[in-house]
Amino acid sequence: MEGEEHEGRVIGKLMLEQLEVLKGIVPDWATRNIVFGSNDYDEEGSEDGDGASRESADAEPHDEPSNDEDPFLRTLQRMDTSQTCTEAWPTNPSISLVMQSTLDRLWLLEETCKRWTDPIIVVVYYDALSDVNTDTAAVDASEHELAHEPWLPILDWTNRCPQVTFIPFSKQDPTEESWQYPINKLRNVGLDNIETTHFLVVDIDFIPSSNLPYVIKENLKHVTGERDALVIPAFERVTPRGCSKPSECRSFLREDTSFIPSTFDELKACHDAKDCIVFQSRNNWEGHFTTNSESWLRNENAASGPPRRISCFHSFRYEPYVVLRYCDNMTPLYDERFYGYGKNKIEYISHLRFLNYGFRILPEGFIVHHPHPESDAKSSWNDSEGFDLHSKMDQLYPTFLKELYDRYGKPDLPQCQHKKNKV
Repeated sequence: MEGEEHEGRVIGKLMLEQLEVLKGIVPDWATRNIVFGSNDYDEEGSEDGDGASRESADAEPHDEPSNDEDPFLRTLQRMDTSQTCTEAWPTNPSISLVMQSTLDRLWLLEETCKRWTDPIIVVVYYDALSDVNTDTAAVDASEHELAHEPWLPILDWTNRCPQVTFIPFSKQDPTEESWQYPINKLRNVGLDNIETTHFLVVDIDFIPSSNLPYVIKENLKHVTGERDALVIPAFERVTPRGCSKPSECRSFLREDTSFIPSTFDELKACHDAKDCIVFQSRNNWEGHFTTNSESWLRNENAASGPPRRISCFHSFRYEPYVVLRYCDNMTPLYDERFYGYGKNKIEYISHLRFLNYGFRILPEGFIVHHPHPESDAKSSWNDSEGFDLHSKMDQLYPTFLKELYDRYGKPDLPQCQHKKNKV
């Protein structure tokens, strides 16, 4: 396939088409932002970086999804985000922790239940025909019972974690493979069941700091806008040894209760020992670079407010975990065209950005990723020769960005502009 060379990289025909579509939004999106040192960018951004000034296209009719698309999918075209909250800003905010999971990962919830005392919503995806032998079982049950009552393995959670609400989501298409995991559908089901003023969507493999609900509530006093997002710094625990089976991974916390840091000081010590790193900093540095977590961790004032405002994004691949106000017909849903692994959270952050949400970074509180066996969805994402998941999501994301621009116009929050190139 013919292509052109961009900054030393050969870009194929498809990528060239994506570049053409997006050049008016972010010219270097497809070639990815190259950071030349932590201090070599302009955090105030630049109009030039986001292209020429454009008028909003709100007055134009929005295209409906194509006819071959599932009519029941909740997509950008079917969302109403034009309203405002009908209720006044809460004096006593409450926060739901919203998660999705399969039965074989519910063991990760145990430590979270000890640290998060506000409501927890877990949407559990299961296949009644195959989810019969998991090491999550907390009660004795026959395979026949589990096949007809897949919730038997988690009944004991109601006693151990009274703040959690489990929502069943049965596999709807018998031909659906595990790598086609409907992650954004599950997230939206969780949002449908929120009864609190705010929410935080995380994956079940993230464990919060012990004081995270309190820290969030205290800092919401400084974040009083309906369209404000509070970024939670994310880290990951380095795997000390093999973790190919759930039983092996579960042993880490059982053998060492401090394996996942629970306080700011514990996190700093874990990071200093190189046992904790910024989440995905080794294989997806753009995902959380804008949070500047290394600086956040070193800052002596990080344990005090107010939250620091983010003035520009380093990349359209930024995908932080955020606390949001929940209001009907104002808070966007996740676009359900994204499934499996890849781009399913980036699209949501981009949607918030085009809705002109402001982003601020929470002081002191954090989440830490617990190691676990690789999912089928991620394996399929990495196997581009055997599966088309990677290519499909890569094609969908720039299309989605163009749809956002067509609907909302240019976002106010610009791209950070690099000052110089260090070799």
